[in-house]
Amino acid sequence: MNILVIDVGTSSMRGILFDELGQNLIEAQELYRASYLENSWVEQNPADWEQALYSILRQVSAEAETKNQKIDAISITSQRSSVIPVDREMNPLCNAIMWQDKRTNYLCERMEGLNDQVFSRCGSRINPVFSATKMTWIREERPELYDRTYKFMVIPDYMIYLMTGRICTDYTYGSRSLLMNIRTHEWDEELLELFHVEQEKLCELTEPGSICGYTTNRISTITGCPKGIPVITAGGDQQCGAIGQGVVKKGILSVTTGTGGYLITETDQVPENLEQDVICNVSSVKGQYILESSVLTCCSAFDWFRKEFFPETSFDEINRQIKETPAGSNGCLCIPYFMGRSTPDWNNMAKGVFANMTLGTTKQDMLRSLLEGICFEIRNGIDVMNKYLKVSDIYINGGLSNSEPFNEMQANVYGMKLVRRGKADATARGALMVAAASMSIYASVEEAFDKISKQDKAKVYLPDETIVLQYERYRAQMNQNYRKLWGGKEEEAI
Repeated sequence: MNILVIDVGTSSMRGILFDELGQNLIEAQELYRASYLENSWVEQNPADWEQALYSILRQVSAEAETKNQKIDAISITSQRSSVIPVDREMNPLCNAIMWQDKRTNYLCERMEGLNDQVFSRCGSRINPVFSATKMTWIREERPELYDRTYKFMVIPDYMIYLMTGRICTDYTYGSRSLLMNIRTHEWDEELLELFHVEQEKLCELTEPGSICGYTTNRISTITGCPKGIPVITAGGDQQCGAIGQGVVKKGILSVTTGTGGYLITETDQVPENLEQDVICNVSSVKGQYILESSVLTCCSAFDWFRKEFFPETSFDEINRQIKETPAGSNGCLCIPYFMGRSTPDWNNMAKGVFANMTLGTTKQDMLRSLLEGICFEIRNGIDVMNKYLKVSDIYINGGLSNSEPFNEMQANVYGMKLVRRGKADATARGALMVAAASMSIYASVEEAFDKISKQDKAKVYLPDETIVLQYERYRAQMNQNYRKLWGGKEEEAI
C-alpha cells in the first residue's frame, strides 16, 4: 500500500509518496514565503497553500501513473496555529495570521491574570502563538470580518476541506488553540467565553489518525488525483516529527531545530504535577499526550544572520568557520530571543542580544554564539522536561541538524549522547506511520516506527566532558543576563 504524505511547512509544502516500508517513491515540493510586516505581524495568502496542494497532487498523480504506482491514501500534517477565517462558501476572507505573528501581545498581557484558569483546562498559558488569541484579535479589531466568518480554520483544516469537502480539525490542533479541554478533547465552554469565541465558528473535532473523508470529483478534475482516496489527518507537524524520530515510548526526547526549536516527549496522561513551564498537547498517537517546550527562533535566526553577515558564503564554508571558532565564541554571548521567549515563562518582550562583545569580536564569534545560545535555551527546556520524567535518549532532527559542528555543539551543551536517524524528513515519516496504523497496515504506531525505521542509518554524537563543564558556565551567564534584562524565574539559574 502506498501513502502520499502532504507536509505543510512554514517555508514549503512537500508531497512524498511512500510505500508501506517507508521507501520514497515520488517526491514534489513547492516553495512559498510568509509576509513579515511591521509591528511583528506575519501573514500569508491562503492561495499559496491551495496552489501548492494542487501542484503537488498534480505532479505526484502524473508521475505515479507513469510509473504504474497507486496512491492508496493521503496523510496530511501541518504547521499548527496559523488562522484562516472563511465565509459560508469556504472562501478565505483575508490573509492567514501566522503562528509567528505577535499582534496579540497586548491581549496576552491584558489576560495574564487568567493564566491559572486557562492552563488548568487546556495545558498552556495564554500566548500569542496559539490560535485563540488571533480569533479574539479579529473580533476586537476587525468586527465586520469576525461577523462574516463562518469558520476559523488552521491550514490543515483548509487543505482537508479542499480535498474532501469536510469541515473538521483534529485534537492536536485543538490542543494548540487554548479553546479545547485537554482532558475531555472537547471545545470548552469556559475557555470559549474567556476568549469570546462562539463554538459554531470552530470546526468539528476529530481524533488524529482519523479518515476525514475521501477525495472528491472536484479535486480529481483539478489535479488528476483519483477520486475516492481516503484522506487521513495525521496531526500537527511537531507531533508527527517526534513520532518519526522515535518518540513512541517514555524517556525519549525529540529535539527538532527547524524554523523554531521544539522539544517533545511522550506521556500517557496529563501529569498531576504539571506546571506552567511546559506545554501539554494531544499526541498523534491515540490515547497519548506530549509535553512540549519550544524556542521561537532557530533556523529563522540563523537564516537572518547568514543573510546579513554571510550573504555570499556557502554552507560548507560557514560550517568550517563555526568549527574553527572555539567553544564559548571567544567570550561573545548570544541571548537568542529574537521573537520573544516561549516556555517556560512566555516573555513576549524578550529580544535577541549579543553580549560580552569587544573590539576583538568577529562575525564568526557572533555566528557561533548565536548557535550556542539556541542550544543553551534548548538545554533549559531539557531541564524542565526532567521535572516530569527522566530523559534517557535524545533524538535530533530539523534543518540545523544538517550541520555537523552544530550537532557536536548540541551534544556538548546537553551533556548527553545524541542520535540522528535517517534523513531530515521525520515529520513526513511520522505522518506515514500514523496513517499506516490507521489503515491497519501495522497494529500500532510503535510497530509502524519499528518496521519503517529499521533500515535507517543512525549517527551518534557523544559529549566531551571538558567542553560540557565549560558550556555549563556560559549557560549560567546567559540565564543570569536574561533575568537582569527581563526578569525570570530563579530556578532557571544553574
